[in-house]
Amino acid sequence: MGSGIALVCAALLAAAPLLASCAYTYDDGLPPLGERSPSSAQPTPRYPPQPPPTVATEPPPQEWTPEMMSSWALQTLPDSNGVSYAFGYGLVVPEQPILASAVVPSGTLFVVYTCRGTLTAHLSLTIAGTALVDTDYACGTQWTRAFVVVADSVAEVQVSATGRFPSAYAFRIVRR
Repeated sequence: MGSGIALVCAALLAAAPLLASCAYTYDDGLPPLGERSPSSAQPTPRYPPQPPPTVATEPPPQEWTPEMMSSWALQTLPDSNGVSYAFGYGLVVPEQPILASAVVPSGTLFVVYTCRGTLTAHLSLTIAGTALVDTDYACGTQWTRAFVVVADSVAEVQVSATGRFPSAYAFRIVRR
């Protein structure tokens, strides 16, 4: 048995120079990495402005009726996962943010939010004057952020449109 191991080791040592000489090379037409000049192009924005996506069977959010808005918000963020302390939804237009407030208890809470109609929106959450969430987020996806409230406080949620088009928004503050 010991001689079998020695034979395998000898074979690996003999093959090592052959394996070390293998290298993948290709010609991509660019100078080697250390000789390339830095790009002078401006970085592309994270969320480049684009027209809102359109769905032929549904009007844009700015044409929704109050019943359509309510239905979308309740379907998107149902009150089924924990105790809900705040729920807000509506239409936010560019340069006209929406501010909502609610009393929240101490402990670990979650803000769940989404939007529809544009590519991105902005949400900020402030508790007792301290900003806990301040982010742009992609629409069409549900986002969740956890935060800790030290003592019963007032939560302020501000939602704004980031592009030049209105968007529907919904948020909920819950304990799970």
